Amino acid sequence: MIEKQVLKNITVLYAEDESVIQEGITETLNLFGINVICVQNGQEGFTSFKASREKIDLILTDIKMPKLDGIGMIEKIREIDKDIPIIITTAHQETTFLMQSIELNISAYVLKPIDIYKLEDNLIKAIESKVLKEELIEKNKKLEIEIQKNEEKQRIIETQSRFAAMGEMISMIAHQWRQPLASIGTASFNLKYKLLTEKFNLDSKEGREEQASFFSKKLDEIEFYVQNLTTTIDDFKNFFKTDKIVSNTIIERPINNTLKILEKDLKANNIELTLDFKSQNQINIYENEITHVFINILKNAQDKFLEKDIENAKIEIKTQDFEDGVKIEIYDNGGGIKEEDLDVIFEPYFSTKKEKNGTGIGLYMSKIIVEKNHQGKLFAKNTKDGISFFIILHSMI
Repeated sequence: MIEKQVLKNITVLYAEDESVIQEGITETLNLFGINVICVQNGQEGFTSFKASREKIDLILTDIKMPKLDGIGMIEKIREIDKDIPIIITTAHQETTFLMQSIELNISAYVLKPIDIYKLEDNLIKAIESKVLKEELIEKNKKLEIEIQKNEEKQRIIETQSRFAAMGEMISMIAHQWRQPLASIGTASFNLKYKLLTEKFNLDSKEGREEQASFFSKKLDEIEFYVQNLTTTIDDFKNFFKTDKIVSNTIIERPINNTLKILEKDLKANNIELTLDFKSQNQINIYENEITHVFINILKNAQDKFLEKDIENAKIEIKTQDFEDGVKIEIYDNGGGIKEEDLDVIFEPYFSTKKEKNGTGIGLYMSKIIVEKNHQGKLFAKNTKDGISFFIILHSMI
């Protein structure tokens, strides 16, 4: 129960037509630290309530009064305020009054002659719900503010994640384009060199045929490399689509989409990739988002291999079905991470990368994608000489 101190400085509208009773109760209420607005009947009470509604915390009223009785006043008040605490005082123990009190949401029913201690208890109980409600409203306001802050923070993190992913993608595009562009440059240089140095005897049929064959071969090479560049752009462009379209597919497809983007990079860094696909369940997923998760995990593994200069670097991807879902394990032998960090690697801005070159939001966003957007589960365990990331996705056919 709230302490008696809660009565101090509250304002009570007190309706009572008998002056002696009103004066005695008012004096007692003042001793409790209560401010009292006194009226002689229900009509005065309703008029005073409308005029001072914002500062009145509780209503104390007799039933039998001239002009407008207590029940009539309460009915009018309830039309404009359904929640203000009301205590009735009466000399009558009538069932009718009790039933009306229940219908009008009366907080307490005190018989005359009034027991001061009982009245005090009823005042505390009546005001308790109002105080708790106001506290709850205030807490809800603060909670709404915190929710808005968290939502804004989430939007910022998502934007940062997108830019970070875009930066990595641009870096990978640049890496994958170097070899085709170098080959195109070499082919065009050879064509130009052959022409400028007049390496072909164009006066003879054999010379012209040799030139045509050479040019045709080099142009075929250029066409092949241009197609390779176009395919790379298409792969990355599909990843950055923002439409949230649900795909009903096996988990192998987004894994293969990921490998289209990363496989050359993994091979260039001598990272052995082993695939063990056993899952056949169809699941509903946001395919680009799940692809984002796989890219984050695989890129983290690659960065770890390079940072620690791991020899015989390996990544294993396994899939299997269970009941109504799919389980994916992504293992790397990069030495794992500290046990104390396992609980915090999915928190925003946490990074284990050397000199904090990582953004610290990749795994956080992966956790959001899997657990919030797909109602799945993402966690990690140190295993063997490395670490395994486990992704649980439920089938939602």
